[in-house]
Amino acid sequence: MDALTPLTFLPLRLSRNPMAYTIDAVADSQNRSGLGYFLTLKMPKTYGSGDYAELLTLPGREFPPRKELGATIYPGATFDVGIFIDDFLSRTAPTPDQVGIVTCGDMITPYLTQTRVEQDGALVAGTDKTLPLEYAIKGALSVEQFAGWRDQFFTTYLAQSRQFLTWQPNEKWVDTVQPEFLYYLVNFTPKPAELRLRVDIAYSDGSIDTLTAQRMTTVNQYMVYCMPVGFVALGLPEREAATGKKVHSYQVWIANESAQRLSEVRTYYVNRDYEANILYLLFANSLGGYDTLRCTGQSARTLTVVGTDSQRALDPQYLPTTAEIFRNNRIGERTLAVATGLRDGDELNYLSEVVLSEEVYLVAQEGFVALSLPDSTDTALALRSDDEDLAGRILMFRFAKNEVAYSNLPSPPTAPARATKWVPVNTFCLINDNGLRTGYLGAAKLELRYVDDGSLVKPLRSKSNTPGTDGYVSPIASALCATTPYVNDLVQKAGSYKRNNCGADMEATVATLTIPAGMYGAETAAQLQSRIDSALKAMDTQAYANQYGSCLANPAGYTFNVPDGNWHYRGNLASRLGIETGGAPYMGNAWTMQGQGGNYVYPTGSNDLNFPSTDFTPDAWRLFTYGTAGASARLRVYNNGVLYLEKTFVYNPDGYEYHSLFGKTAGSSLIVASMDKLYVQLVDL
Repeated sequence: MDALTPLTFLPLRLSRNPMAYTIDAVADSQNRSGLGYFLTLKMPKTYGSGDYAELLTLPGREFPPRKELGATIYPGATFDVGIFIDDFLSRTAPTPDQVGIVTCGDMITPYLTQTRVEQDGALVAGTDKTLPLEYAIKGALSVEQFAGWRDQFFTTYLAQSRQFLTWQPNEKWVDTVQPEFLYYLVNFTPKPAELRLRVDIAYSDGSIDTLTAQRMTTVNQYMVYCMPVGFVALGLPEREAATGKKVHSYQVWIANESAQRLSEVRTYYVNRDYEANILYLLFANSLGGYDTLRCTGQSARTLTVVGTDSQRALDPQYLPTTAEIFRNNRIGERTLAVATGLRDGDELNYLSEVVLSEEVYLVAQEGFVALSLPDSTDTALALRSDDEDLAGRILMFRFAKNEVAYSNLPSPPTAPARATKWVPVNTFCLINDNGLRTGYLGAAKLELRYVDDGSLVKPLRSKSNTPGTDGYVSPIASALCATTPYVNDLVQKAGSYKRNNCGADMEATVATLTIPAGMYGAETAAQLQSRIDSALKAMDTQAYANQYGSCLANPAGYTFNVPDGNWHYRGNLASRLGIETGGAPYMGNAWTMQGQGGNYVYPTGSNDLNFPSTDFTPDAWRLFTYGTAGASARLRVYNNGVLYLEKTFVYNPDGYEYHSLFGKTAGSSLIVASMDKLYVQLVDL
């Protein structure tokens, strides 16, 4: 079995769960009833296009303000765009004869959201924003688990489980004719150049063969791939014929072009025992894939016929065969009761997937026949009872088409038909995962036309031009797509994380998030900024800080271009340190300075601050340190790299402590001069 390779997983949103966005309230409005909040949703014009068009703009009003601990809280306005994006997406159902990997191009979409606030119809300055580019997938989690996993499922959970898009048991019994499919999501880096469906075949004599059953050589980021993994689709009957050995079981997983495993490993045991009654249900699961349920109990079918009753007058010369009352427009509603057979433990709860599914099919001679839940009654599924380890259930369905007649025919023959072909329409420039044009022109849609005269097949048939599907037309090189309209310059921004693996007495620095020039592109400036914001957000992690952040061996001896006539202040824990003057003119960044005004009053938690070294009168400066009440800490103050003050102390019951620093009067222990550099180090003991 291939060795698992490390990957970094990227986030998505689930379109069938709430996709909420909150626009921050405007706190200083004098007329709150005149505030209007707006969210604009933009979607790609076509599959694979970097050009976005407005889908809709949602207007909203803010929630009423409320009081908490004497403070007024303005909640702003919240919008849920999930229902609109979900309508934009569609699942890609498998086909009975599918033998290779198929791209599911309509299951995931990138999208942009823009927000703004208006006051009495006029834009409020600074509220017009384009949010980072995001991706949504047609899927959902249960309402209770979504609350805790909404932001972590595709990153944390999939990084740990490497799960396919399914909740079916990891080990499963399958028949030799049973259709089975797995759906796999690519949302990680590094992106593989190939996807290989790898199979370990275990024969009844104990020997094992490992092979690559299928491969996809065009792999896109944020894409779902469907692969058949049934006994026949994997070519196992041919393997048995060639080796003269029976297949006992097989395991499947996804690997990259270097035979490094990307996914979990799923095991299928081949059932060859005779079963009197076997029925297969194929259904769309909660994550957007399709699962097969093998049912071994007795099923029952019913036909309920309805029609229109009519009455006509009898002719005076009527005969016994003459009907006065007759029924026409007869249609039959067919229902199917499926006995699942005995199932172990949690498999009973897994049946919830079937009754909650929006698409259910019966695997029949004619192919995948659509089913739906009965219209007349609610569907109640008895979930697993306490200590219930082996039991079955009865599932009720209605055939999704009304019956109009009876026939009993075998599978239809393959009849010659007028030759058709898929013709590309709606061209656009292809972009790569970073939004840069690739130099290729692609087609968004395909139309079905007759080969002989090029006329349209009627009724009109069109579909997305998706790799791996029938009729797919590859892009062609085009000068029209050689240059991306907007490309980023060098981007450097301080991250949110410091290294946490530095040695003793070394200071960790905040890692600089860096995006090289020309790495991202877009069709508009706003879209480019959204891509950059999304990339910075994904990059800003503790792992990135540990890799690219610095450990300063002598942080007190830092260099800084201090303006003439100023001295400079820096602290190692900006959020837990504050500096202030003891009197007017007020200077510093402590909470006591906020609102005092002046050029040298800085926000709380700010760092790298300049203060004047001449012409000021306060007679003392002091430090605030913040920590845990009763905890011990050490404070060191350096001036130009030389230790000036060192003390250990205990935080007071309110979790802070004052420290006298220095003064400017005669006899002070330290007088800071122009271009001096102070460094304050706070360490918990």
